[in-house]
Amino acid sequence: MMLCRHKIAFFTPYLPYPPNTGGKIRSFYLLRSLAGHFQVDVYTTSRELYNLESKIVIQQMVRKLRVFELPTPQRLRSFLKMMLNPWPRLVDYFQDPRSLLQAWVEIRRENYNLLIADELCMTPYVELHPDLPRISLRQKIDSLHAAEVAAALPWGIEKFLWHIEAIKLRRYERQKMPIYQACVVCSNADAAFVRRDAPELILRVIPNGVDLDHFRLSGLPRRDPPVLLFVGTMHYYPNIDAVRYFFAEIYPLIRQARPDVRVQIVGHRPPPEIQRLAELPGVEVTGSVPDVRAYYEQAAVFIVPLRLGGGTRLKIVEAMAMGLPVVSTSVGAEGLDVRSGENIFIADDPRSFADGVLRILSDPAMWQRLSEEGRRLARRYDWRELTEPFIALVEQVIQERSR
Repeated sequence: MMLCRHKIAFFTPYLPYPPNTGGKIRSFYLLRSLAGHFQVDVYTTSRELYNLESKIVIQQMVRKLRVFELPTPQRLRSFLKMMLNPWPRLVDYFQDPRSLLQAWVEIRRENYNLLIADELCMTPYVELHPDLPRISLRQKIDSLHAAEVAAALPWGIEKFLWHIEAIKLRRYERQKMPIYQACVVCSNADAAFVRRDAPELILRVIPNGVDLDHFRLSGLPRRDPPVLLFVGTMHYYPNIDAVRYFFAEIYPLIRQARPDVRVQIVGHRPPPEIQRLAELPGVEVTGSVPDVRAYYEQAAVFIVPLRLGGGTRLKIVEAMAMGLPVVSTSVGAEGLDVRSGENIFIADDPRSFADGVLRILSDPAMWQRLSEEGRRLARRYDWRELTEPFIALVEQVIQERSR
């Protein structure tokens, strides 16, 4: 494919490779689509060294990759700065005066047609050139996420800090979204929220998708006894809360009826409280794994007991693409065009959730129906098709500004 002459600067808080977390997966496929049509320069930040493979993969995909090294903040000084700084810590964490100066030099040196902020926290970088059009990519509504975490935490300093962060983020969203010409969000609910801050903004809803070439059945047998699978980045608070909720209120009901059932918790950096769950009979906490596909294909049911969230769940679509029936809360399945009993089982209280899991395990016909309908639904979330409106949006914003 011949690249368009338009040059784009793509600012992202992390190198989106390997695509092994929800945020990195979404960023990777949006960036890959963008780089297939335009000349793209990627600017990212780092407080630790990226491995060589990650850099090489991204460098081969884009025109240029530049990493702004950020210093490791001192803990006490960071805490005081956090309390006194009017900026949200989410925004402050990914920049310092030196990185902003380096970005300013790069933007002025290159003749860009568009600046893209991958996440709200990259806004300070795309503000550096007020004459260029900008697009914001929002993976979730950050202020709502912070408010939900604050509400869920027990009383203490952490709850207070998250509450302050939610207030700062909400103010920052109101101030900064009007500087953009367009915004890409994951769900209609997120789009309605952003619309309140910037009524004139061009909005596109692009839900999270799946790479159907990567996530496909290979013929591995399902494990016996049956395995319930949870996949997610395990230092992310909504996932921690989901696992706590499952083991406190749902798992005992399942074990009472099916003591042979096993549970696997797969995901990066599980904190000590999650690691300790492996002491329970039939529970495995894997941490990071090189390839999650075997876990999807050998499990019996995919569980999504999320109570906090926003956007859409990448892992649900991946599980469906692998033919794995899903039991989820309504929050867990937000933003996906699912129908309970047809391609998913939705349950919002512990008894219903446990009953859904048990019904699927005991009813082969129901298991097969959910598996087949889930795979059919997943085909509608192919990244190659989902990213087409993104490319059209980029063209539209550049053309409108040029006129």
